[in-house]
This record gives sequence, structure tokens and C-alpha cells, in this order.
Amino acid sequence: MEQQISMTTLAVPDVAEARRFFEEGLGWTVAAAPSPEVVFFQIVGSIFALYSREALAKEIERPVTEDTTGAFTLAWNARSDEEVDQTFKKAVSAGAKPVKQPEKAFWGGYSSYVEVPGGHLLEIAHNPFWTIDPDGAITIPPEQ
Repeated sequence: MEQQISMTTLAVPDVAEARRFFEEGLGWTVAAAPSPEVVFFQIVGSIFALYSREALAKEIERPVTEDTTGAFTLAWNARSDEEVDQTFKKAVSAGAKPVKQPEKAFWGGYSSYVEVPGGHLLEIAHNPFWTIDPDGAITIPPEQ
């Protein structure tokens, strides 16, 4: 198996609301929306999907938890601390709930958290130790 994740899917109670947040609020482009139950966004190197909790539970034949703030977060990395501040404000203006205001992080970067529609946590951060290519691909440098 190749070391990759092809798609990340968030189970949300309201796909339309979550879609509006990413599409209209953050300016992302929908790649496909084959039904009201699922929306796909093409992101650098993979796909990001929004899926209704009810439809996912039916597909996997088991209940889908409503607890979205457990041991899983998404992260979006900025190219500067200023870009973190701007993106945090944009996300909150688009309907995200602020969880942690942008601040210097113990690991040497700059980080914040918001709760996106559907309840999932999104970290908006700048890691000065990682490289972000012009297309948005991120690289962790080799350990010294």
C-alpha cells in the first residue's frame, strides 16, 4: 500500500450548510456533487468530501457518532502568521465558531482552531519549519 490518503470525508448533519461554508465562505470550488448527500472538493494531492451522517451510517451499516471534537482534527497551513490571522477571521465570518484564537504555539509555530459547520475542528496554522509549494503541497523536511 502506498503511503497516502486518497480522500478525507467529514460526516455532517447538514451537507448544504457545510458546503456553503467551504464554497461560499472560504471560496473553495466544488469538484462534484452527485447527490444532496455528498459533495467533493479537489484539494492538493487528494479529495475532501462532505457526507451526510445518515447516508454514511447507511453505507457503512453502523451508527455514526455525533461527537466530532474527539481525537481528530483537520489542519490548513498558511504561509505566514498574518495569513493565519486573515484566514481565521474569514472562517469565523463564514460561520465557523472560534475555538482558539491565533497565538504563538509551544512547538514554534502560530496556531488557531475553529469549529466548522457540522462540528469538526479545523486548525489554521503556520509552521515555519515546513515548506508550502506554490500549488499548496506541503513538505516536511528530513530530520536532522
